[in-house]
Amino acid sequence: MTVAAVVTAAGLGTRLESDLPKALVRVEGRSLVAWAVERIAEVSRDVVVTAPPGQLGAFGEAVAEATLPKDVSVSVIAGGETRQESVAAAVAELMAHSPQPTIILVHDAARAFMPAEPMRAAIGAIEAGADGAIPIVPLVDTVVAVPGEDGSLGLAIDRSSLRAAQTPQAFRARALFDAHTRGAAEPGGEVTDDAGLVRRYGYRVVATEGHPWGFKVTIPGDLALAAYVARQALGASS
Repeated sequence: MTVAAVVTAAGLGTRLESDLPKALVRVEGRSLVAWAVERIAEVSRDVVVTAPPGQLGAFGEAVAEATLPKDVSVSVIAGGETRQESVAAAVAELMAHSPQPTIILVHDAARAFMPAEPMRAAIGAIEAGADGAIPIVPLVDTVVAVPGEDGSLGLAIDRSSLRAAQTPQAFRARALFDAHTRGAAEPGGEVTDDAGLVRRYGYRVVATEGHPWGFKVTIPGDLALAAYVARQALGASS
């Protein structure tokens, strides 16, 4: 099967308190998007990165920082107003390539340090017959319901039956393309999760094992963990 990938990097990342788009924030000498592309290129040979309109040049330069195999093709396109629009544009771009991919990974640049092994597990689930696969990890925090209007603590929720979803999510390419095409044509068809969109149209999505290094860089404090993981990755590759 031919594997391609979408790396979504069009978000501004205001919670990170940076003047730059989040994906351009540097960790241990290179941008988050470069880290993400470098990691996903271990399992994919055709990668499309979605960037904020007007920032294509800066993102092209950032992606060029990644150390990639010679047979990997990476292109940068303008993202849409929403994540779903960005992914749809990238999927359409990949499906216009020849040969068409049979599997497409959808990854967030903010999860720049996900190791290759969970990606291969998700790809393996598609090869085994699933239409989609999501890496998941157990929740480590106590989860409570939203407090009431008087500030009273909501009830604790049993976390043993809950998991946190990560990326990259893997999909049979035609299923993902079909779901995005149909979702774009439906009023109120917006979702924040590609697996949710694919499941809406009757496709089967399974869970695979995620990894702690697949955390999402969201707030300034996450950058310290990102720097630590980046150093471990650099040490492993040297």
